[in-house]
Amino acid sequence: MSKLGALFFYSTSVKVDCFVLRYPLICKAAKIGSNFQTYGTMKHIKRKFLFHDVLQKMEIPKKGEFFEKKDIDQKFLKKNSKDKIAILTTETGEKVFSFIYNNNGTHCMIPVPDFSLVNYNFAYKLNIERKGHRKKLVKNLADLDTLDEVSNTFAYDYQGCASSCVICLFTAIECFVNDIIPENFKYEIYSERKTEIYNKQQIQISISLMDKLTKVLPIALEKNFFANPTPTNSHIYNLKDLRNEIIHTKSDTTGQNNVEILKRLLNFKYDETLIATFKLFNFYKEGFIEECPCEKDW
Repeated sequence: MSKLGALFFYSTSVKVDCFVLRYPLICKAAKIGSNFQTYGTMKHIKRKFLFHDVLQKMEIPKKGEFFEKKDIDQKFLKKNSKDKIAILTTETGEKVFSFIYNNNGTHCMIPVPDFSLVNYNFAYKLNIERKGHRKKLVKNLADLDTLDEVSNTFAYDYQGCASSCVICLFTAIECFVNDIIPENFKYEIYSERKTEIYNKQQIQISISLMDKLTKVLPIALEKNFFANPTPTNSHIYNLKDLRNEIIHTKSDTTGQNNVEILKRLLNFKYDETLIATFKLFNFYKEGFIEECPCEKDW
């Protein structure tokens, strides 16, 4: 277990990509290509924090201030919480983006996860939980003799967990896509009467995720994960469709819409879609998401 070490502070008026902190490492991760076939089942991913790749390559600016662990206390954190950001570094030299949070007078250092990876990781954990709920749901409701108030809660637990898994995984993709659009890229849409030009901020707000994936990224990055229909990218389309049905649930007088959504949640290819998303990430950003070689499945 690594210990808290060097701490650097920067004024927020200085343009920096992140701050560094020393953070305990639970386990190391190895890069993989298509190792899912090797492992047979999915494993949890290596945890990375905001601006991970940039930070590891970044030299600490001369404007930054260096402090030893012994110099850091509540008084120090309070003093630097409003206009400074920090970078903790691990014993192995890894830098982790963080901020100082005031929790009702107690100041603490909070690492900022990469939002794409934290949503993917949570979808992975929800999928494990979902499998347990599904077994209970089918086992307890296959025999009407076991039907009671407790067994009925399994439907609540399953739908809530499965829906959250789908939403988190879709959110992970959206975070990732928005992040990899180049800062100065302009996306142009031509018609007979007008030409629309979108900068990165406008693309993130105004263009749908699937249009970003199938129209924007092929131009911006000259790569297209959806160039040809494949079983892998079909899982992304199915994820988008199911997420939209959950988020924009339609009401009817027969309950059929709700039944169909629950059927889809029961039959959806969760493992395959997690793997497809893993491949999508590394297609555009090699090594971005890494599988952990430890034996834990959390």
